[in-house]
Amino acid sequence: MTKDVLVQVSGLQVMEEESEPIVLIAPGTYYFKNGKHYFLYEEIDEDGEVSKNTVKVMPDMVDLIRKGVTSSHMVFEMGKENLTYYDTPFGSMLMGITTSAIRFREVSGTRMELEIDYALSMDGKHMSDCNIKINVTAKQ
Repeated sequence: MTKDVLVQVSGLQVMEEESEPIVLIAPGTYYFKNGKHYFLYEEIDEDGEVSKNTVKVMPDMVDLIRKGVTSSHMVFEMGKENLTYYDTPFGSMLMGITTSAIRFREVSGTRMELEIDYALSMDGKHMSDCNIKINVTAKQ
């Protein structure tokens, strides 16, 4: 895999009867260090604010760190609930992440796929079931 990559993030958040899909494609950086895959990319929201994202994929866990106007450090571990703070300009909220599935595979020397299913709770109350897919492709 090359250092320069394209990162495609697609997600679905299902809350009661509603679902909220997201799709993002951004240039990024990939590296492999100490048995871990790292994907770094920036996200620009509708107000033009930039968030820097780091995804660290380990054999049994995935870390997603987001730094910007809103910040969080989400830890995905099979069958465990991890608590973290979701920081916004209006304050912080305690968020719980319970992971039900992590699928990671290297499709070829030029592509990787990561998919995570998880439940999200705020202050101990279930808020939504979520799915996130991250496809990383080497730039040609």
